[in-house]
Amino acid sequence: MVKGIHYHNHSKERKNRFRIVLKLYRRSFNYWYPGTNAIRQIVSSYKKVIDSGDFLIVSEKALAIAYGNICDEDLIKDDIFTRAITMFLNRCIFAFLLRKFFREKTIHLLIKTPSKSMAAHKKLALKYGGFLHFIKPISEAGIDTKNLPYHYVALPLRDPQAIAKLIHDEFLRRGKYINVLIIDSDRSLKLKGINNLVISTRSSSIRSVIDLGGIGYLLSRILRRHVRVYPTPIAYEGANIGLPLMLKLSKAAIKVMGEGFGKDAYDMLQRLGKKDFNDVTWLDMRRIRHYPAVLIKARLIKVG
Repeated sequence: MVKGIHYHNHSKERKNRFRIVLKLYRRSFNYWYPGTNAIRQIVSSYKKVIDSGDFLIVSEKALAIAYGNICDEDLIKDDIFTRAITMFLNRCIFAFLLRKFFREKTIHLLIKTPSKSMAAHKKLALKYGGFLHFIKPISEAGIDTKNLPYHYVALPLRDPQAIAKLIHDEFLRRGKYINVLIIDSDRSLKLKGINNLVISTRSSSIRSVIDLGGIGYLLSRILRRHVRVYPTPIAYEGANIGLPLMLKLSKAAIKVMGEGFGKDAYDMLQRLGKKDFNDVTWLDMRRIRHYPAVLIKARLIKVG
């Protein structure tokens, strides 16, 4: 059964004569294990309700897992230098000097995470994202620990634009010209009054999205009164819609995609009733409904 949700964008278009109304549909999927043909599942789920011009919003993390783009951080050997720098950043700089800018839960995570695990995670972030992502306090370099068992993490897609095109072309072969947007829950920020530039905290294949890594994350906290926060658009294939609408679609979709087992790996432990990540298995991933792909129908409504 398709679930419909209305979302109204109150910004007016065409000299205040029109507004965009978004209608969202979501269907639950089985967990996308590595090797899952995610595109086939998306097509099978939405082919009867999707129309030309519709928007299909897909989670990058779910795609990354399906494509096997994951890493076992338990196999990463940390070193004394990385561990020392990590502890200094997390427990001195982030947790204390910037306490007023971070949520209390974030600070708690920075302090309670074992130094060995955090150092391995930072070492991986340095490899995939460089220094700007090494200094990001959480979700470094677009690497995600949520909704995965043991010490596995999801890495950013190697070529998200190519995957967006594959999904687009699969529907095109069925006579439907749709728009495909791949997004990530990691935050991006748009300065109020500036529509064609977005600062992100991770990489993106969209030109107007500028990746500043940890600096972007700090700016999102320090300048929170002067920016609007959105999920990060990663790749897009379809009609030219402009960055502002892309951001609105991302924000609307992420609300109905949900958080899976929670906002972080520790939420997952609590939800599953486990005490250690080694106790979390692949089979546990089936214990919650997943919504990695959302369909959005957009239309202009005349006002006044």
